[in-house]
Amino acid sequence: MRAFVLGLVSGAVLMLGVGLGSLALVGHTLAVSDPLRKMDVIVAISGDAGPRTETAVRLWKQGYAPLLLFSGASLDPNSVSSADLMKRDAVRLGVPSDAVLVEPDATTTDENAKLTAQLLRARGLHSAILVTSPYHQRRASLLFERAFASAGLSFLNHPADDPEWDADRWWMREPSRTLTVVELAKLATNVVFGGG
Repeated sequence: MRAFVLGLVSGAVLMLGVGLGSLALVGHTLAVSDPLRKMDVIVAISGDAGPRTETAVRLWKQGYAPLLLFSGASLDPNSVSSADLMKRDAVRLGVPSDAVLVEPDATTTDENAKLTAQLLRARGLHSAILVTSPYHQRRASLLFERAFASAGLSFLNHPADDPEWDADRWWMREPSRTLTVVELAKLATNVVFGGG
């Protein structure tokens, strides 16, 4: 009987460890990141309250690209675009206004990718560092890969430094848990059906 109980407890501990390891693996799979090198522009797409902009500005200050590009429309069509608000924050953080490009029309990640690719091509730019929230990086990467490959452009992934989301513990608190589960559903939809 004692061996059975020890086996049961050992099995439960092993299952818990595997389960927690699997959850952390999900987080690290979403937060795809590439080694950084100098590129033509740093692209940050809208959708958070500051970490994407702050990370893009930090990379710009470190000299990874001479330009920033913010992409995203406003939720309210009568308001200033999210991209314009991100530009204001970047200027407030010390980036010259003329070093910031704005793509103000994208309402989905797929549109962010396609409209950003169009803007880069029109400006003669060929490479970018893509910044978005860590839980969003994998899906954004898939969509940007589609849009950029067809335009002959390249990019690197760099997730935003978001203190509200941890790849190892995303499931332990809100809103990280909900954001991640929703993002996993969107990712699955993109993989199966395509689109944004």
